[in-house]
Amino acid sequence: MEEITRQQQTTETASSEKRQESYVENAAFYDNDSTYNNRAHIPEHLQIPPASEGKGYPGWLVKPFKTIQEITYFCLRPFFTALRYLNEKTNLTFWIIFAMVIGILVGRFAPEAGKAIKPLGDAFIQMIKIIIVPLVFSVLVIGIAGHGDDISKVGKLAIKTIIYFEVVTTLALAVGLIMANIVKPGVGVVLPTGEDTSSVTELANQEKTDITWDGEMFLIIPENFFVAAVENKVLSIVFCAAMFACSMMKADKRSKKVMLEINESLSQVMFKFVGLVMNYAPIGIGASLAATVGTNGISVLANLGKLIGCVYAALVIFLILVLMPIMLMARIPVLGFFKAIARPWLLAFSSASSESALPLAFERMRAFGCTNALTGFVIPW
Repeated sequence: MEEITRQQQTTETASSEKRQESYVENAAFYDNDSTYNNRAHIPEHLQIPPASEGKGYPGWLVKPFKTIQEITYFCLRPFFTALRYLNEKTNLTFWIIFAMVIGILVGRFAPEAGKAIKPLGDAFIQMIKIIIVPLVFSVLVIGIAGHGDDISKVGKLAIKTIIYFEVVTTLALAVGLIMANIVKPGVGVVLPTGEDTSSVTELANQEKTDITWDGEMFLIIPENFFVAAVENKVLSIVFCAAMFACSMMKADKRSKKVMLEINESLSQVMFKFVGLVMNYAPIGIGASLAATVGTNGISVLANLGKLIGCVYAALVIFLILVLMPIMLMARIPVLGFFKAIARPWLLAFSSASSESALPLAFERMRAFGCTNALTGFVIPW
């Protein structure tokens, strides 16, 4: 028995030595064989020619370019230093406010230039729309399917969301109607529309729709997921994501794990996408304001001052009488919450679009401590 054991050990040692020798031979082959290094097995038309050693641009040509490069860097160095300092000492909020001021000044003193840069503002809104569908879908799927297999939790969250939405929206409508009837902010406001009123007419025709229960239902249940994605129907995307997540919870563990990993990766990439787009936000917002002031004149800001003041007075009343009591009852840190939503609010205010603030609101609420299911399901409402 001992002899058999010794023979097995000898055999294993010999095979191990052979494997090591094979590894060494293979490494030497890969390092020294010109056929492998030149990849002669690749078709000739696909081969990349090797770099010629010892050859380069002549010195008389390289030296002027190096001199030009050094002079350019020397001239731009103060600019890069100032930009680096501002990047360390400021944040996105500062740049958005700064861009708003610059945009108003450009629209006031160079209206034609303000109109010309309007596409820069439209580009910002378009980039935001790119983010919304994959971000909402992936975040909601992870939030619902990533926390167990109990579908009843999804139903409870949906019921609570709908009840809260209906009650708080009713109170917000009441405050708004009372303020509108007391102040009458639209009286005397004339908007300079110019000769072309086609956009206003088109918007008015879009709003000429009868509100019916089946119409509201089909705003949530789309005809097709991809149609809802193209048209940016966020509630339809929420419905599809919730149904998809519930289906994942009913599927086998392997399928669920794969889909969770895919959506987790997608959400992480999209949040990085949000960061890139937010770097462009000051340019887009400044261009939008420049175009608005350049088209309608600086008087449009004065004419709308009463209306804007009335809106924000109503918002403050709603905040004090409705939202803060709810936050106190739910034991939500008030100052921390307002700090978290300050940047999304400024973004929505300056761009006049709630869609532009949606991705940043997701990110800020996640940092505040809200779960993916809560942010993904509640915020789009």
